[in-house]
Amino acid sequence: MIVKSARLQTSPQGIASTCRHVFRGSDNENIEVLQGSEFDVRAELGRAKSVNSRYAVRHIKISSYEDMTDAQAIDVVHMYAHEFKTDPATATIVKHTKPRADNKASNQHYHVYFPEVLSNGKILHSSFSKIREEKIARIAEIDFGHKPVQGKHNASVIKDLERTGGKSYADTIRRNTPSLESKNSPDASYSEKQFRRSKANCINLNEIRQSLKDLRISSESFGQMIEGLDNLNLRIQKGDKAKTYIIVTDDNHILGSANRLFNMKKSEFCQQYESYLRGLDTKQESVQALQHVTSEAKTSYEKTAQGISANTRHDQIQPSEPRKPTQAPVSGHVHADLSSDTIQTTESMSSDEKTAINSQNSDRIQARQTTRQALASQEEFHKKLAELEQKFMARWHHIKPEPFPDADSCNSVLVRQKHENRLRPLRDKYHQAKASWFNGSSTRKALSEFNDALKKLRYDFKNLDILNNDDHFNYSLNYMSDLYVVGRERSRREWSSDLSVQSYIKAKKDFDELLRYIEKTENIELLKTALGNPVRALQQMRELKQLEQQEKAQIYKNSGRSHAFSYDKR
Repeated sequence: MIVKSARLQTSPQGIASTCRHVFRGSDNENIEVLQGSEFDVRAELGRAKSVNSRYAVRHIKISSYEDMTDAQAIDVVHMYAHEFKTDPATATIVKHTKPRADNKASNQHYHVYFPEVLSNGKILHSSFSKIREEKIARIAEIDFGHKPVQGKHNASVIKDLERTGGKSYADTIRRNTPSLESKNSPDASYSEKQFRRSKANCINLNEIRQSLKDLRISSESFGQMIEGLDNLNLRIQKGDKAKTYIIVTDDNHILGSANRLFNMKKSEFCQQYESYLRGLDTKQESVQALQHVTSEAKTSYEKTAQGISANTRHDQIQPSEPRKPTQAPVSGHVHADLSSDTIQTTESMSSDEKTAINSQNSDRIQARQTTRQALASQEEFHKKLAELEQKFMARWHHIKPEPFPDADSCNSVLVRQKHENRLRPLRDKYHQAKASWFNGSSTRKALSEFNDALKKLRYDFKNLDILNNDDHFNYSLNYMSDLYVVGRERSRREWSSDLSVQSYIKAKKDFDELLRYIEKTENIELLKTALGNPVRALQQMRELKQLEQQEKAQIYKNSGRSHAFSYDKR
């Protein structure tokens, strides 16, 4: 949740501008005044002038990612009034309905106005307002069960809550904050001034920020992300300050800091952008401790494992039987260490016998080490494959899950069969209970179960006798199964029409092809490349496949020539 405010100066133009946007803004789908009126806001201009106050009203914006009820919004207003010691009844509250740029966050937000001049003639508190407003937002998130937001001043909020007796809130915020260091605190993508200036130039910064977010997520490398700006009619140029880069439109309209709009740390963006300018594209992620596993290594591992198994069976003899080493006869007593799979020599053995046993023990130890290394390499290989898959899914975590991915869920015949299998036994149970005239309680229970099942499946046919008329029952099954399928297909169409989803589907297809190829060929070098730069790995995979096809074609061609030569010779 975000709660932020601006103090509006005692100026007719400023008050008229804010009222025009909040009460009659054309970019909103709906505007609803929950408390107060535009007249109340404009009236504060005269009151502020009468006491020579620099500010007339305080404009607060309340927005959340999750949907928020009007009652919850009013609760936040009361929390604000309590924090800043004013009367919540003097607030003017307006609800706006407007779709967000990412089409995922709640389409509702609230504007609140408080008089800067209180009823006693004093001015509304304003010290440390940003920290106090973040405290209100964090408390509201916890109370409403919303997803926690990492604020810029979370450390100060926690200290204030602990000081004022809100330790439980402070502990919850601390658990939900990855880092309380100031250098790791988030920065706004753009200022309110930049937003208003861009809006005056018919540029929607919210949509641009969302487009840049999608571009960063869908790009496989930093260079690809920078090159993707051309498709958005944007470019990067050096700012006035050192180590600062800004994003501008083709018309040279400045949008803001590049690192903030891309939601990156300034140092990280500068480092990668300067590397990109030098032709390095992006830093590669190192892959440590990745052992080379080939098909030959697998064969060696299997042979070694079989050898150890055979040796173990050979070594585990009865104590009464004499030990017979393979390399030399042993006349003395032999002690087999079954836990380590080695043989101990004794003083009674000859020098040749001891040499033969030591050599055999060395071979077995070497075989065990080879097996362990092969197993470790296999484990590390599959671990890196899992890491590659996790990285890909993390890159597309913002994509909504595919609705009804099972094809059977959009088959009206199967949907009807599923509904009938659920309803018909309950319907038959009711009729059987009804046939027994003395069993009234069972009849009522069966009827209740049938009606509950209809309610869960959203069957609502007031003019049909589904319970007693077979034709009506069959009609309702056919109608509802078709209705279910139509709704599910519409959900799938809406999901697949999203541009981000289309990009994800294409990327997922390419990634699955790459993953299958790496698993099949066990190409460690390709896996290393994929962990650092999946786009380059995909290009290498296609080059390797093309090479394999050419080699197969050449072999087939040579084979054909050989057969033709043999036939001519005969």
